[in-house]
Amino acid sequence: MKKLLIAVAALVVVIIVAAIAAPFFIPVSVYKDQIEARAKDATGRTLAIKGGMSLSLFPAVAIEAKDVTFANAQGASTPDMARLKSLKVAVKLFPLLRGGLEIDSFVLEEPQIVLEIDRQGRGNWVMGTPQAGAPAQTQASGGSASPGDIRLGEVKLKDGRITYIDQRSNTKEEVTAINATLDLPNLDKPMKLDGGATWHGKPLTVKLDVDKPRAVMAGQPANVTLLLGGDPVKLGFKGQVATAGAGRVQGDVDLAIPSVKDLAAWVGSPIDARPNTMGALSISGKVERQGAKHTFTGAKVSLDQIKGSGDLSVDTSGPKPYLQAKLALEKLDINPYLPPEAPAQRSGASAPAQGGQQGWSEDPIDLSPLRAANADLDLTVGGLVIRKIEIGKGVVKAQLKDGRLALDLTELALYQGAGKATVILDGSKPVPELDARITLAGVQAEPILTAAADFKRLTGTFGMETHVASRGKSQKEMVSSMNGDGKAAFTDGAIKGINLAAMVRNVANAFLDPKSQESQKTDFAELGGTYTIQQGIVRNNDFALKSPLLRVEGKGTVNLPQKTLDYRVEPKAVMSTEGQGGQMQASGIMVPVDVKGPWDNLSYRPDLAALIRVDPSRALDALKGAIPAIPGVTLPGASSNPPAAGQQQQPAQGQQAPAQNPLGGLRNLLNR
Repeated sequence: MKKLLIAVAALVVVIIVAAIAAPFFIPVSVYKDQIEARAKDATGRTLAIKGGMSLSLFPAVAIEAKDVTFANAQGASTPDMARLKSLKVAVKLFPLLRGGLEIDSFVLEEPQIVLEIDRQGRGNWVMGTPQAGAPAQTQASGGSASPGDIRLGEVKLKDGRITYIDQRSNTKEEVTAINATLDLPNLDKPMKLDGGATWHGKPLTVKLDVDKPRAVMAGQPANVTLLLGGDPVKLGFKGQVATAGAGRVQGDVDLAIPSVKDLAAWVGSPIDARPNTMGALSISGKVERQGAKHTFTGAKVSLDQIKGSGDLSVDTSGPKPYLQAKLALEKLDINPYLPPEAPAQRSGASAPAQGGQQGWSEDPIDLSPLRAANADLDLTVGGLVIRKIEIGKGVVKAQLKDGRLALDLTELALYQGAGKATVILDGSKPVPELDARITLAGVQAEPILTAAADFKRLTGTFGMETHVASRGKSQKEMVSSMNGDGKAAFTDGAIKGINLAAMVRNVANAFLDPKSQESQKTDFAELGGTYTIQQGIVRNNDFALKSPLLRVEGKGTVNLPQKTLDYRVEPKAVMSTEGQGGQMQASGIMVPVDVKGPWDNLSYRPDLAALIRVDPSRALDALKGAIPAIPGVTLPGASSNPPAAGQQQQPAQGQQAPAQNPLGGLRNLLNR
């Protein structure tokens, strides 16, 4: 027994000595030449091991190649497509003797890889045709290790660099400081990858776990966890991946971007975002991809102060992407994302409307994004703020087909009222077209008119029905070509800045005292009419206002392109306290008022000459008791109280009163 042990020990010593001494006698250069020749045959390019090779057999079979280069494609900007400082591969000896392959270590030091596209669009990774007569690669029926026999020990990549060059656009990108460690005991045990790199000066880390590497190689589902981390972006995925066929991915995704603006600048596509916008973005939900169809369900999205949830699917199998979405957003304030309101009119442009108010924009309307995809969307918004307009809850369905967007607003809360609308915006034609039908009821007029047009002279409850159609390449063209019709009605409100009833009762004070206009108003029970729109000109001929002791009729035009108003109202004092439901034909005297000027500086001028043109007998009947104590005028049937000092004396008793000219008295009153 003792002799046997001595013999075994001697054999082990001999094997160890042989393993150490063998590399000095095995001609490694022969293998180097064969490796370079095989690479040339397979790719058509030169593989050079310039630093030589070394071989050791103990404690593992190890091969090291130094200064390895792989030639680039013809016409590339660099001579080498790949360069390695060193490549070290160590294989465990005893598993190899049993016919297995168990890698003890695999280390790449300072690999530098250049991926390049030439001016013809050909990538340098497309290899040439193997030389004729090159042996075909076939899988041996025995002896060679099957995938089940592969075992990896330490696999490392140290300080790598990948460079991407596109000669067509003269662009160049580099990923540096690439370091990675791979742990793969065998294909039936979990694989773990831990690495990092630097791009555009920002470090990124990556962690990848795969529970069944063999399943991935066979195209079967495997559980995968991916974590991408860094200052610009953080991405997490946990789910299943299958590579067979068109591939399938399903699982939970979590994306966090501290600043969208900074991320865009980091990737080389800066965006011109306004201050305090395009900041933090977070997206989470369940993602699934099968072939060309992508779905994202249970999604939660947050951008700046915008928050929402919903489901989204995208199908890219057709000529253009097709989107389906059901989204719910909380209150949405889009003002931070809108461009600043246009400055004063540019020099050389058409003169602004009287009063210096801002004209309509002449910038081209770009609807090309509407042609990028087709979509069916169902959107609920808890609230919406656009410029100064604040809208409550809204529910809208949208259909986008080949550049034509159809919106169906089924629910809208608007300034204590409600509304519905259908809007069609057609961007499929060279000139954009708009068609809209809107219905509103119970809307408070003053806040919405103030927010929409800075018009603060009208209060009340508002309702309307309108249909407008327009076409044009700019906002100005759209407004100038607008056509349509509709009706509008205000109830239980007031017109601020003017008291039409007072004008009739006390003309002198109403019109000759500008300070009194600041606190004046005309209350009404009903106000409204119908209108037509032709080429941006709104015409109304049946305006009617009903108020106690007052009726008002009106007609005129609103010039939308010029933002001006030319309107005539005819208020009439009547002996009736009926407002709502009262008759417009009630008797009384009419004092027309012309309302003209730009929207932001309207003027109100009474047509005083109309009083003179009125039939004298009707005028005097209507004025009895309405205009008391007119200096220099005695109205038939009026009181004959003694005049005040300076007034015309009455004739003595028994004498005939001199003939009075009522129109002349009115002229004195009206200074005409």
